[in-house]
Order: sequence, then C-alpha cells, then structure tokens
Amino acid sequence: MISYIVRMIDEFKREHGYPPNLLYLNEFHLNHLKSALSDELSLPQMCELFQLELIVDREVMHPHVAWTHSADKLAI
Repeated sequence: MISYIVRMIDEFKREHGYPPNLLYLNEFHLNHLKSALSDELSLPQMCELFQLELIVDREVMHPHVAWTHSADKLAI
C-alpha cells in the first residue's frame, strides 16, 4: 500500500509539475495503510508523513490523489 501511494504521488508530480495534497481512501484502505506503517500512528501523523490530507470516504473504490487550493481547510 505504501509503495502504491508513493507511486501515485510521483506520477501526479510528473504529470502536473507539482505534488498532490489530497489522498482519497476508504476505511479498508486506511486500515491497511495503518497496519503497513504502524497501528500507533495517528491520522495527523500519517498526513505529515505523506504531506497529504486524508479524505476517508466509503464511496472510494481505489485510492487516488488530487490537488486543491482548499486542502488546508479540510477536516481529517
């Protein structure tokens, strides 16, 4: 999961010329990511690690990244 996210970030940077600031996941993806990193990491720590805001939505079928001006206003 971690390498997949890093690849998405790198591909986004190459395509757009700047890094994404949002990561969309569902609960299953989030739990998988937590277990891959450390179950003790908090959501803010995960955001800091990837330098992305996490958007958890049950409608997300596959993790994906995006960029928005208002990411600093989004809740974790």
